[in-house]
Amino acid sequence: MFKKNCFCLFLCLAALSPSVVLLAQDAPEYEPPAIQQEGGWNLVVVPDPQAYTRYSRNHGIYDLMMTWIAENAEKLNIKETVCVGDMVESNNLQQGDGKFANQTSKEMWECTSRAFGRLDGVCPYIVCTGNHDYGPFIYPDGNHYGTRSSLNRETRFNDYFPIGRNPSNAHVLFETFENAYGVKSLENAAYQIQGTEGQRVVIVVVEFAPRDEALAWAKSVFERPENADAFGILVTHSYLHAYTNGSERIASEGYGLNKEGGNAGESIWEKLVYPTANIRMVLCGHVSAADNMDGCTGFRLDKNEAGKNVAQLLFDTQAMGGGWEGNGGDGWLQLLEFSKDMKNVKVRTFSPLFAISPATQERAWYRDERREFDFSIE
Repeated sequence: MFKKNCFCLFLCLAALSPSVVLLAQDAPEYEPPAIQQEGGWNLVVVPDPQAYTRYSRNHGIYDLMMTWIAENAEKLNIKETVCVGDMVESNNLQQGDGKFANQTSKEMWECTSRAFGRLDGVCPYIVCTGNHDYGPFIYPDGNHYGTRSSLNRETRFNDYFPIGRNPSNAHVLFETFENAYGVKSLENAAYQIQGTEGQRVVIVVVEFAPRDEALAWAKSVFERPENADAFGILVTHSYLHAYTNGSERIASEGYGLNKEGGNAGESIWEKLVYPTANIRMVLCGHVSAADNMDGCTGFRLDKNEAGKNVAQLLFDTQAMGGGWEGNGGDGWLQLLEFSKDMKNVKVRTFSPLFAISPATQERAWYRDERREFDFSIE
């Protein structure tokens, strides 16, 4: 059923990019995703899905990605799925507004809600707010690539992702914090999972351009006595530049929320990550580039104040697959496989979109040293 429902996607893909469709007999043998380390477990990173929601033609790819996660949750021991934000293209787009989408904001939110619905009651997931999920957006120069500002923290996020939505989160979500309007929500939330040997893993997500109050709350969660020995992961939308800019942390941004005191990447590092001994990983999105994987991904390792390695990863492939007006990102997912002892992580980049058909399976893995590598966290 999975293949039957999605085969039409590949007919469209072949028509748009015939060069990517090769005869099955010419392709190397496809290896489906499998656990690489004995006792390993996976955390799946979903990149900014905004471009999947932008056009109705891309909705099927988004659904395919989430369906694949649901179908492989047990096989790959997927303990958590994390979306790094920009759940929609626009939080306030009305019918007939804008020239870069054929969907209203309501239709976009319904699309992203429907896609994540594939995981409800199947496996836990964490969703993050991005700049596109907040406030009215302005395109002053009429160009999608021009300046745009998230002017306030008004959002439909909480209408579609209320705290109790996913039954599978009941045993992992343990706290939420107030948003800018004093309402507790998943914009700032803390989760706990267990590694293979019972290790405590605490994952905290904070809002886009997090306020000082949100960072202080996150720090307090990580530093509680019961979390002192936990492996801490921070999730936030905007934090790191891509490889094309040296994987540097973002020093400043010009969004309205930043001008109101919202923190950018370097400030998040200085105020929260560096001084917090048990934050060992940061996951983010936000930065992408048209059909340039080096402009869509980034990675760096730094020592925190306690002298421990902190891995920082950017993953936002929304402009792969035809650029900003393309298919939304070629279906790429990032698989982070943790070893049984939680000391090694294998990073792999996989596309269920390419994997679904023998004609394109040879492209299902993005195999180079920046998209497939190991790193140690000790």
